[in-house]
Amino acid sequence: MTPSSLIFDINETLLDMTAVKHTVARLTGSEDAVPLWFSTLLHHSLVENSTDRFHNFSDIGAAALVMVCHARQRAISMEEAKGAIVPAMTSLPAHKEVKSALQRLRKAGFTLTALSNSASAGLQRQLQYADIAHAFDHVLSVEQIGIYKPNSAAYRWAVKQIGTPAGLTMMVAAHGWDTTGAKAAGLQAAFVSRPGKMPYPLGIDADITVKDIAALAAHLGA
Repeated sequence: MTPSSLIFDINETLLDMTAVKHTVARLTGSEDAVPLWFSTLLHHSLVENSTDRFHNFSDIGAAALVMVCHARQRAISMEEAKGAIVPAMTSLPAHKEVKSALQRLRKAGFTLTALSNSASAGLQRQLQYADIAHAFDHVLSVEQIGIYKPNSAAYRWAVKQIGTPAGLTMMVAAHGWDTTGAKAAGLQAAFVSRPGKMPYPLGIDADITVKDIAALAAHLGA
């Protein structure tokens, strides 16, 4: 069934995180530490969910950086880590096809929503910097409910805000944990196979897999 509403993950799915990766590599002393940092960030956002706590996503990102640096015998304070991560995270360009593809989808009549684990203020800065804020009908941060994706409650809340049935809503993400979370909540899902990304082998299969947002637009007839 063709969806009428599309929800987009932001980091990596729409925005190029190369600058953040360079920042993490510089502070940790190794490019190899970048995926460890991101997985540590995601891991501890799930710790927040499991312990009924909620810290700002950028704070968790800074804490994850402190932990990864410690593992590499490098000392860095939370203030230093946050001072490096926040500017990098809020000044990311969109992947080259994103702007035109979002315009095609919007023109074709799809309702477009940004849904991110990033804090509301940071998310707004990201979208404005990448010059794609105008493409979205809704901009939603999980900060508003205090529950991180991929908890099913985050997707159910997003669908309620949009006003479209879950079955007619498609989550678009370059992360297998995100598409699996959406599928578990009853949404459709599109996995975006950005370089180095693959679906979670034990997850719930996405409905479609595309190489980028332009390919998604073409698949949906936009």
